[in-house]
Amino acid sequence: MELDKKRILEYVEENKKVLKLIGVLLLAMLITFHIRSCQIANIKEPIQPRPVQTGVASKKDVPIQVDSFGTLSSPENVDIKAQVTGKILEVNFTQGQEVPAGHLLFTIDPQEYKAQFDEQAGHLEESVAQLKLRKDTLKRNHSLYEKQLISQQDYEQYQTDVVAAEANVQLDSAALEFARVNLEYCYIRSPIDGVTGKRMVDEGNIVSANTGPVLVNVKTIDRLFLDFTLPERDLSRVRKAMQEDTLKVRISVPGKEDDPKYGQLKLIDNTVDDSTGTFALRAIVINEDRTLWPGQFVKVRLILGMKKNAVVVPYEAAQIGKKGYYIFVVKNRKADLRMVTIGDRDDDEIVIEEGVKAGETVVTVGQLGLSPGMPVIDVTEEMKKKEKKK
Repeated sequence: MELDKKRILEYVEENKKVLKLIGVLLLAMLITFHIRSCQIANIKEPIQPRPVQTGVASKKDVPIQVDSFGTLSSPENVDIKAQVTGKILEVNFTQGQEVPAGHLLFTIDPQEYKAQFDEQAGHLEESVAQLKLRKDTLKRNHSLYEKQLISQQDYEQYQTDVVAAEANVQLDSAALEFARVNLEYCYIRSPIDGVTGKRMVDEGNIVSANTGPVLVNVKTIDRLFLDFTLPERDLSRVRKAMQEDTLKVRISVPGKEDDPKYGQLKLIDNTVDDSTGTFALRAIVINEDRTLWPGQFVKVRLILGMKKNAVVVPYEAAQIGKKGYYIFVVKNRKADLRMVTIGDRDDDEIVIEEGVKAGETVVTVGQLGLSPGMPVIDVTEEMKKKEKKK
């Protein structure tokens, strides 16, 4: 046993240099393997370009505007009521009919009022005859009074009789006029040019004067009021713009945005609603083609002026983040992040006050997951071709 150990020690001693060399080689191999492993781990696949759709920033004159919602109403809205009591004899219109001012709508049985008119006409004729008689009597007695054939008291009585007769004529004339007015009230006419609503009372019904039901409503529709509100923060610039020029409003009905109508701002209300923080405005809209209707809910755009040579981009390009609005600009086929200051929107475009120049290409679709410096590929034309095929 001791002999074997001795031989081993002698063998190790004789081959010590060789063993050291082997150890160094093994260590070098391990280090080389480790370095290569780290290099392989650090090697990443190249980033593939991200497909995006783009638009181009341009310069144009853009209207300075404020958007809101509003309601249309008729400037002349009349509830027709009876002004005399009686039975409705005739209805002289169809529901929803466009009628001119003076058009006969209802006829209330006029017989009673015609009789009252004739009675007062007779009273007036009698009073006129009495007046003539009193004047003739005064005239005949005037010469007698001058000759002192009658007393002054008698003559003054004749004068008083004339005055009284004249007063009776005036009273009877007023009564006749009152009867004539009531007779006219039997024929109910439209006071305005407009469109009738639903008929609320049928023929044969008895209606009361003034306190009875509404017979029908008539509204004008050839021009309309547009009432809308804006936030209090816009009050100063709206007032300033209104002092400088007549302001226009652009109106579009939901679902018919491609057929807008225009009107003029006429009124800023004299108070701010402190419960909502808004102020009311009223415009007038000409509605000759009858496409708008009282009570209709519409989108409103108040145009305050024009911004000359403004930089605009497609509205989809502007995105909102934690630090504010930003836009990705395509530069050398890579995404370049720009923080921007936005202005007013103009339909499908938005004004960029700072951050983007006219002529630069901006990303409109594909911003999600995009980061600064990431390569991009523009697929706008391909998507347009696909849309055309559809």
